[in-house]
Amino acid sequence: MREENLTDSLYRHTTKLMPGTTKLTRFMGISAIIAAVLLTTADYLLEFHKEYGVSSSIVETAWLEMPPWRFTVSMYFCMFAIPFYLMGFWLVYKAVSKTNKTLGILIFILFSYGTVMGSPFIHGVMSINPFIYRFGMQNGLRHEALVGFIEGTLTKTILPVFLVHYLITWVIAPLLLFIHILGGKSVFKRWTALLNPLAFLLVGVVGLLVYPKLFVYLAPGSINKGNVTMFALATTTMWNEEK
Repeated sequence: MREENLTDSLYRHTTKLMPGTTKLTRFMGISAIIAAVLLTTADYLLEFHKEYGVSSSIVETAWLEMPPWRFTVSMYFCMFAIPFYLMGFWLVYKAVSKTNKTLGILIFILFSYGTVMGSPFIHGVMSINPFIYRFGMQNGLRHEALVGFIEGTLTKTILPVFLVHYLITWVIAPLLLFIHILGGKSVFKRWTALLNPLAFLLVGVVGLLVYPKLFVYLAPGSINKGNVTMFALATTTMWNEEK
């Protein structure tokens, strides 16, 4: 027998550690689901207040009553968990590509690019704003001056990133997925088109208008709740895949 060279040895051991098998698929799916749960928690920590409900403006006086650790933990959850979203998007791609590979690639690119370029940055800024407001108020600055700085300077600066991020990641990509599933030519059942971040976002917005007393508790984290269900759908679909 010929002696195994280094390249063959590395390949053999790598395929044993990271095969394209069910174990890797399940790890990716479960990781993405856990990450989406953490991001949902991050949204609640950042946005929800028992008296004010969900934040309705950029600057909230409720920040003075909310413990600072909430904003810190919210930011950390986002920063450390969001990379695992790429695993979930990859499984969505694998499932969609079974019937439409071009669409699967497009959806993966839109979800991934939009998330990487926007999510950590936007959530980070939103988590830091309460610290700026608290520091200013505790040091004698007027509420109006702080609102002018946060809304007039910081928000306007990041607005282009915010708009591109939301349009690409949470409107266009999920809308393409929704249409694909609803068309009946995917591996998913038609009703699962609703397991979608855009659908959850719309339900949250409409719910706040129609029944605010209930949806002030349900609306925070709507997009990431949708991601939990979307990743769960992709994971269960690909659960026993060997390739």
